[in-house]
Amino acid sequence: MYFHNTDETIDDLDSYKIIQKKNGYRFSDDSVQLANFILPLKPMDSVIDLGTGSGVIPLILTQKSPVQNIVGIEIQEGLSDIAKRNVEINNLSSRIRIIEGDFRTITDNKLFKSNSFSVVVSNPPYTQFKTGRVSPFSEKAAAKMEFACTLSELIKISKHLMAENGRIVYIYPVSRLQEMLSIIEDNSLELVRLEFIFPKANGIVKRFLIEVAAKQRLSTL
Repeated sequence: MYFHNTDETIDDLDSYKIIQKKNGYRFSDDSVQLANFILPLKPMDSVIDLGTGSGVIPLILTQKSPVQNIVGIEIQEGLSDIAKRNVEINNLSSRIRIIEGDFRTITDNKLFKSNSFSVVVSNPPYTQFKTGRVSPFSEKAAAKMEFACTLSELIKISKHLMAENGRIVYIYPVSRLQEMLSIIEDNSLELVRLEFIFPKANGIVKRFLIEVAAKQRLSTL
């Protein structure tokens, strides 16, 4: 029997189980698409998920790859608790570690050394503060609105954590693609892959998946 609170559900995630809030933040297809975009992974890869929410991306990655070292960081206490329980109920404590905290402070508190992870991933809040409708549920609002982290801060921290030959992977709204490409350029990163997510029915493309890496310096003869 899995422990969950009365305001939570336990849902199937393929062969795994995942605890989620009945109301408030629940993972969407964005997380599934992003996790699949990261694959394949090797056993020796090291992955960090910035803003892991309920831990859905680490769960999918352990389910679909042999990777053994995943860290998920989540600033919201309630979601961090759920993520930790999701790791426990699926017996993944040896492969996934959940940390409650603000990933913007990583460089200050020296929680991780620079260049520690071969893959840095995030499905971040993407609505600029005061530019969109705010959810009445605080967890969902923080997951969608840039209350705690801007895109520029996210990219700078991601670059700090990325290994020398590593990669950074995000999902983000098409409306902010040019902004992201500009910040990537400013941080001496370069585009590796870009994939637009097309809706199942005829409609407007709203999201893109992106992979970036450090710019390759050309050697001089």
